[in-house]
Amino acid sequence: MSYKINLGAWGSVFAVPSALVDSHLKIATESQLKVLLYILRNSDADNSVESIAKAVSVHPDEVKNAVDFWIERELVASTDNLLSVAKTHDQIEKEESSTYAAPQKKPRAVSRSQRPDPTFVAKRLSENQELSHLMDEAQIALSKPLSSGDTATLVMLHDTDGLPCDVLLMLINFCVSNGKGNMRAIERMGTQWAADGIFSIELAEQKIISLSNSNNAWTKVSKIFGIKNVGSPTKAQLSYADTWCNDWKFSDDMLLEAYERCVNTKGEYNIKYINAILSKWHSAKIFNLDDLKAADESSSKAKKSKSNKPHNSINELDDYDIMMFKSKSLYND
Repeated sequence: MSYKINLGAWGSVFAVPSALVDSHLKIATESQLKVLLYILRNSDADNSVESIAKAVSVHPDEVKNAVDFWIERELVASTDNLLSVAKTHDQIEKEESSTYAAPQKKPRAVSRSQRPDPTFVAKRLSENQELSHLMDEAQIALSKPLSSGDTATLVMLHDTDGLPCDVLLMLINFCVSNGKGNMRAIERMGTQWAADGIFSIELAEQKIISLSNSNNAWTKVSKIFGIKNVGSPTKAQLSYADTWCNDWKFSDDMLLEAYERCVNTKGEYNIKYINAILSKWHSAKIFNLDDLKAADESSSKAKKSKSNKPHNSINELDDYDIMMFKSKSLYND
């Protein structure tokens, strides 16, 4: 006689990232969760938008919206219109440790493109007092000793990307002040600063002001929308919030109105749809509720004059705008 454990449904399982529950569960919709769970279950397969839509019984547009949601949160990656689970930072760093010289969107400032080895780092620190002082300041700012990898990264950002020590220190302090005091975030922002030509204290100050304004704008928007405890904002969230608050100067009331119209129309929070609403209002120079009420009434009267059919879309984008929004592909952003 032989014995075995009857695992039943537990005989086949797959991993779900903790961030899904810890940071995103409160705001994720049913379709967004279904799409992510399907991709996690079929992480080794070629998952196209069409195949996912058919498998989870949702419209392809909903799949695109869901995928966009998870890509923003770095849980899903897309390649040639095929979707897969995004790599973790540890996986990326492991790959980079063996072959660091990955293709860059923009060339680095100087020719050396590989993270320097410990011997080279020690030599650089011994011959460059300013660089050595940067390491001391970085340890104070990060409140921890620098590992050999941390030190190599800072040397690379200085020698390879061309960031001066004073600019690097400003960058490190800014990352720490925003809760991103880890070398992965510092390296990512540092290479971006180099690509943007941030090589002076003056330009660094301007960049920090711009980034701070974007962060403050998102803090304001997320409070109005009731989005709390969802981790760090994505690039798209920061960009949209910066445009709405700092460029277009929309009031809290108008932002809330756009959010409510989005939820009433789509049945869920959708940042692209909210942006479409606010973009339409900005183009029409509608910046307060009184102007909006007048525009709604004018639109309603115009439609009634063309047709006797009942209209109830006063609080929605017009049909043309909705079709244009739905036709926007995830991969055309």
